[in-house]
Amino acid sequence: MDWSLRPSVDQLLQTSPSLNLQVRYQENQSFAYRGVLSVGQIKGDGSLAPTPSSAFDPSSFMGPIVELGGIVDYNFRDYQSNKKIQNWTPYLYAGLSGMFAAPDVTSAVAGASGSKPMFGIGIPFGVGAKYQLNSQWGLQAEFGTTRAMSDMLDGSKGVTGTDSFFTLSQTDQNLHVNLSITYSIISIFCPKE
Repeated sequence: MDWSLRPSVDQLLQTSPSLNLQVRYQENQSFAYRGVLSVGQIKGDGSLAPTPSSAFDPSSFMGPIVELGGIVDYNFRDYQSNKKIQNWTPYLYAGLSGMFAAPDVTSAVAGASGSKPMFGIGIPFGVGAKYQLNSQWGLQAEFGTTRAMSDMLDGSKGVTGTDSFFTLSQTDQNLHVNLSITYSIISIFCPKE
């Protein structure tokens, strides 16, 4: 997939739901650290590519994807547990994750199909907003992507890609839109005399 590609409506219809579990530690009002486990499905259809070439095999793929990683949030506003203020903030996030994908690829040219498991490293990043409803419950919405350090996330290399499981050029990406309900466990550390 071309990294600078803007997805078309037909490509966006290839989306599917996922389960995203996370634990967040709010060190201070500006930074938060998250451990994230995401389990979902990736799928795509090469015939939807905007500029197919003769070297491109318009294969389709579908299969599970699992990501486990760590993320750092940078909050633009002070984000704290205080019922007396309207507690919300937009934020940026970035991190590092391990990825496993096992797409079942169906080749349009060769007519063959098969599963091609892939283990790799990914760099998740994006933007979001969080809003604290009360001292314990909140809402979070974010949009981002995970850039895989591989061109094999979809089970096949790109036009000029490589079948190596680690590369820094012609890498695949996985887009995310997350809507979350959060529950806060507040710890108050009392000073000892």
